[in-house]
Parts: sequence; structure tokens; C-alpha cells
Amino acid sequence: MVLSLFLTIPLAAAAPHRALPDDAGGPSRAADAVLDRVDWPAATPELTTLLSDLLKIRSVNPPGDETKAVEFLEGVLAKEGIATERVPLSDGRSSLIARLPGSGADKPICLLSHVDVVPVEPTRWSVDPFAGVVKDGFLYGRGALDMKGMTALETMTMLQLHRLGVPLRREVILLAVADEEVDSQGMDSVVKLWDRVGCSHVVNEGGYGLEGLFFPGQTFHAISVAEKGAVWIRMIASGKPGHGSTPIAGRAPEHLTRALERLATRKDKVTWSPALLEAFRRVGAEHGGVAGAILQSPGLLKLLVKPKLLANPATHAALTDTVNVTGFFGGNAPNVVPSEVGAVLDCRILPGHTVDALLAELTALVDDPAVRFEVTSSTNANGSPWDDPFFAALAARAVEGQEHAVAGPVVSVGYTDSQALRPLGVHAYGYVPFVIAPELLGTTHGDDERVPVSELAPGLRRLMGAVLDVSLDVTAGPRPLVPNNPGPR
Repeated sequence: MVLSLFLTIPLAAAAPHRALPDDAGGPSRAADAVLDRVDWPAATPELTTLLSDLLKIRSVNPPGDETKAVEFLEGVLAKEGIATERVPLSDGRSSLIARLPGSGADKPICLLSHVDVVPVEPTRWSVDPFAGVVKDGFLYGRGALDMKGMTALETMTMLQLHRLGVPLRREVILLAVADEEVDSQGMDSVVKLWDRVGCSHVVNEGGYGLEGLFFPGQTFHAISVAEKGAVWIRMIASGKPGHGSTPIAGRAPEHLTRALERLATRKDKVTWSPALLEAFRRVGAEHGGVAGAILQSPGLLKLLVKPKLLANPATHAALTDTVNVTGFFGGNAPNVVPSEVGAVLDCRILPGHTVDALLAELTALVDDPAVRFEVTSSTNANGSPWDDPFFAALAARAVEGQEHAVAGPVVSVGYTDSQALRPLGVHAYGYVPFVIAPELLGTTHGDDERVPVSELAPGLRRLMGAVLDVSLDVTAGPRPLVPNNPGPR
């Protein structure tokens, strides 16, 4: 999962090809005509029921148990005649692939989500986190935002396209994968089958529509185009073990304490990216006035706004490599000084910055031969271009019908499964099309996670509209409507 804000990185690793046709990329009359055929008054109760049922499934990772969610989605899709394929991972764990056929004129487009969720502390919630209850206009449950809400929207997009008999010039493929929250083994297993999937473009988690993020009254729709590389490190201090009753200088805990003190003095180096500047430019252009002019000027932005950006933890992370102490290990008895103790570091690096360079920086900063650094996991930063028809379609549909709304390229400082797809040449974008208050993001991985029920149908329209804009076959007539549609429609 990734907590998604307006965080951006350079896109040097973006795939160079442009797989979508040049005339795609924005709302089209043909797509609007399809959207007008959707029974929108029925969409909210149907989506509420679908998401509520998903939230009741305890696919907590670890251990996962994602097959329960996969079986549920299989039943929903198969009931309406949509072909599905299960991708086994291990006992009780699997991912799902579902397909809507297209003419093959263009490469498939993928609707990606993960169906595992993080653990929860039930006593801290105001409701049962696995009851899928509606309270005060919100649908509560672990995974409502991260990211079963998106799973519900993507599933309903598949159902609506099928029900309406929409002719497609490309396959539309649903990928509901396991294990994103821990090891991404679900996505790894799908990547092994990529010759049978082969999507040119993917929409996944990454950004939201955020109310008042930059200016009061303005909604910023953050569409993730990339993410930083994640480097997880064990910083290990060594020394002679001994009895805890007699303090002796130079033992492992002392070395660790000194290393942590020096890490706290680390000075961050700011790196400005084209995507970050583009996001500010779009926000400034929509807002106007003196503040808008400043945001549109890179020189003035760096001069006048940089201190405020660095004072905000979210934007600070967008501009710098980060080193965050997230835990400690070593020592099992209060009267024994262990030979090794350590700290766990979660580091996120900008593109062009390497793991070796980070290790060299940390080693020089700590400057202690009794302290070593071991990398336990690492991924490289990567991104996709925002000069792309599918990005343009997502951005246009995001702001459609709203006053003072703007969409721009962003990146999550955390990890998503999109990172595994970009090296394959896939243009991957992160956008969960709900408009929410920024503070609601704090419920992701936290207490009382929830989504506004009022955003379910608008979210479906935004997502479905963007998919239609780049997938609708305007040369073919509509297929007959699918009869006997079940559910509250």
C-alpha cells in the first residue's frame, strides 16, 4: 500500500513508447453516450453492497487468506458471464484475472488492485472493522481506502461495460492480486504470466481527489505517475557482550546510540523534479492571482515556497531521500549486554540515486567501524510519462463537472505493485477516483478507515469514463444489452 499525496519524482525511467492512439486521451461524445445509459440512481446502492461484502472478508496480511476475496469476486463476475482465471500463490492465497474481450486493435488495459489488507486494532475503532457498516454517510472497514474501494469500482466498471454491451477496441482486464501489503508475491506471479496479459496501460492505487490540499475551495486530483525506490536496511552495532551490572565503554548499545544520534543530524539534499513543477504549475494556473503566479514560476517557487515545502513531512519526502528509523532489535534480558543490537531503517530514494550511494553516505555519517549496514530489501524508483492519452483521460474525467478542480502528476513516496510493471514497458498510473478530505487519508492503515458513500457513483463515473475514452470502439455498433442483470439496479 501507499499513502498517496502530491509527491513526485523525475521520470527518466519512463517507457518511451506511446501505445494508445494519438486521438485518445479525453472525454469523447461516444463515451459520454455510454455513460448516459448507466442506471446511475442504482449505482450507489449496488456499489455500497459490493464494497460492504468485500470489507466483510478478513483478507488480513499476514497471513493473507486472499482466496476468500477472490472467490467472492469470481462469483460476482461469473454470475454475469465474465470470464475469470485464478492464479494460485499458496494455501489460501491467490489472485484473480478477469477479461472483457476487445477487437485487438490496441493492447489491453488493466484495472489493478490488491485484495489483502493490513492488520487492525479492533478496540480502537468505533465500529467493527470487518462488518462493512454505513455510519454518518461513510462506509467503514479495513480496506475501504486501501484498497478494496478501488477493487469495487474496477469490478463494477467490468460489470457495466459487459451489461451495456460496449464494443471495445482492446481487452479490459481486471487484476485483483494478493500480497501487496507484504512481499508482492501476488504481482510477481502475475508478471510471470505477462505474455498472456500484456497490458500497455494500468490504473492502480496512488492518488485521490483531495479537497483544499493547496488552496481552500480547490480540489487537487493527484494522479500518481511514479514512486521512489524503497531500501530497507538493518543498522547493526557490534561489541563485546557482558553482564549488565557493570557499564563498560564500547559495547554494542553504546555504538548504536551514537549512530542514531548522528543519523539525526543528517542533512537532506533537495532535488526538484519536472513532475513536481508540473503539478504546481497546474495548481497555480487554476487558482490564479499572485499565489498562482508564484506556483507557475519555478524560480519563485524554489525561492519563496521551498521552506514551507520542507516543513511539511509529505512534501519534504517528495524533495529528498529519506532515512526513517522504524524499529529496533537485539537484547533479550535486562542483565545481559548483547554482542549485537540494531535499528531498522526504511529509506526511500529518488531516481538517479543508488543504493550504493546511500550506503556510502550513511557509513560516512555514522563513521564507526563497529556499525555496519545490511540491505534486506530494495527496489528502484521508476515512473511513467504524463504526456500520455490515458493519463490525459484520467485527468479530464477527474475534474469533469467540478468547479475549482485540477488534476496533476504525482508520485507516492511508498510502494505499489505498479513498480513491478513499469520495467515491462507498461504505463502505470495511480488514481483512486474518490474526492476526500486530506485528513481522511490518515485512516488508511489507521483507525476507522472509511470512504464517503456519496463518492462511490461519482468515482465509478470517473474511472469508467477514462477507460471508455481510450477503449471504446467507435467503429462498431453496441452489442445487445445483457439480459436479466442481477442486483439492485
